[in-house]
Amino acid sequence: MSHRNAILSQIVAFLPRHEFDSLAKVHHVGRRFRSFNRWSQFMALTIAQLSGRVSLRDLVDNIAARARRLYHLGMRSLSRSNLELRPA
Repeated sequence: MSHRNAILSQIVAFLPRHEFDSLAKVHHVGRRFRSFNRWSQFMALTIAQLSGRVSLRDLVDNIAARARRLYHLGMRSLSRSNLELRPA
C-alpha cells in the first residue's frame, strides 16, 4: 500500500509549526494555556472551518472520532471547555 498525505496535512504544510510557534509567542496577549496549546487550538479551528462544523459539540465529536490521528497533526485531545470563550 502506498503512502499518501492527507489533504489537511498538505494544507498545514504551508505554515510550518516552528514559524507558527514563533509568531504566536510574539503576538500572544492574554493568559497562558494550561493543557491546550495554541497549535492544537489552531488545528481545531482549521478543521472546523474546512469541514463546515456548526457547533463546538459537532467539532469535538468529529475530532474525537479521529483521535488516533491527532498525534500526526501535532494536536492534543480536545474538549468543549478548551474552545469555549470565558470572560476575562
